[in-house]
Order: sequence, then structure tokens, then C-alpha cells
Amino acid sequence: MIRPPYLQKGDTVAIVSPAKKIAPEEIEIAIDFLEQHGLTVLLGPNVFNSWNRFSGSDSERTNDFQWALDSNHVKAIFCARGGYGSVRIIDQINFESLNKQPKWIVGYSDITVFHSHINSNYSVMTIHGPMPLNIINRPEELSSANQLITILFGERQQIDFDSHALNQLGKASGKLVGGNLSVLSDLIGTNSDVVTEGSILFIEDLCEENYKLDRMLFHLQKSQKFANLKGMLIGGFTDMTDLSN
Repeated sequence: MIRPPYLQKGDTVAIVSPAKKIAPEEIEIAIDFLEQHGLTVLLGPNVFNSWNRFSGSDSERTNDFQWALDSNHVKAIFCARGGYGSVRIIDQINFESLNKQPKWIVGYSDITVFHSHINSNYSVMTIHGPMPLNIINRPEELSSANQLITILFGERQQIDFDSHALNQLGKASGKLVGGNLSVLSDLIGTNSDVVTEGSILFIEDLCEENYKLDRMLFHLQKSQKFANLKGMLIGGFTDMTDLSN
């Protein structure tokens, strides 16, 4: 995997919104946070546009991402929020400049489309991490944002978390891939499909029904996504619902 250069104080970063629409006040804290860490923040020209549920038309969102990708000044791209919409534009974006000038792309949820597409087709590292919408004045959110900054600036980060009774103990190393389970399941069989063989697979999701979770996991299994894994990380599965009764 190709690792983009770590950030330094004085670097320029961009915020774009390839999925759901967002309002200016929703990312004010994030902009201040990034600037306080010595970064110059540029906004995509169409970041606050609105077209149906999206942050502008498909062409506007494509143009914003392409602008950030091709800019010689932008060292990292923060996706403002998730939702839905990335899959509508992923094939319209030319990623050739990413091979010549790798840069960090940050986001989660629907932004898993970008992670999977880029990791599988261009072997460039990306970060499944907090988005500007999530950087708010709550201790747990600011803690995640500070961890993100630490990683982006190249400081080694040890991540510890509580064990679970179902964990399989052992050591594993490999390429870390994955993201939002619903998105990964939908991408199977496409040119953005995640490559899991010999990798450590990470999955997470939010607000899904248990039977849908079960169906998606079987979809991955039948698609050989669990075959020859080096390991598996189960992230947060929050606000899940059980309608079996």
C-alpha cells in the first residue's frame, strides 16, 4: 500500500461533500479545530449546495472532489459527512493524480465507497475516521478528532480497547481494509469491491435491523470475503433493532 505524506503545520486541507447535503453551521467547529492545529482549510466550491438529498448535483460533487484531488496545494481531503451519494459519482472521478500525488482521504459511513475503490484499484492508504460533521464539542468526539490529527501528523498511535468473550486471541498483521458493512455488501461484484484476501477486515454499521445484518454477513461469506483473512475487527454496531417478534 502507498502511504500518503504525513501532514505538517501550515499544510492545506480541503473539505468536500460527496454525499448528503450539509449546512455551514454544521462544520464550523471542525474548521476551527483544524485551523487550531495549524492547517489551512479550503472548502469545495459546491460544498453547501443542495440537490434533492445531496450536497449538490452529481456533477457538482464530482467536480469538487476532482478539484481537491488534483490540487497541488491540498494535502488531505476531509469528506464533510456520509449519508448516501458517493456511489453515484465514484466512476466519474479520475484518480490518476492520486498515484502521482498521494493524499489522505478521510471519512466513514458512505465514504466507504471511496476507501474500497481506492484501496482496491490504486493501493493508496485512506483513513476510516471522523468527519467534519462529527467534530463537535463533546469529549468523546473531540477525543476521536485528536486521535485523527495524531495519525495524520505521523505520530505512532497505540489503540487499546476492551476485550470481548467471543474474541479469538492471537497476533495478526496485514493490510487493513473495510468500513461500513452495508456499503461493502452493496459494492460486491462492482469495480469498487473490497479485496479481502490476506487482509484484516474491519466492519461497522449503524441503525440496521438484525436480520439485514445477518443477510449482509452471509452475502460476504458467499462472496468469499471471509476466506483467507489474516484477521477481523468488529467495530461499533449501534442502534441496531430486532424485529423478530
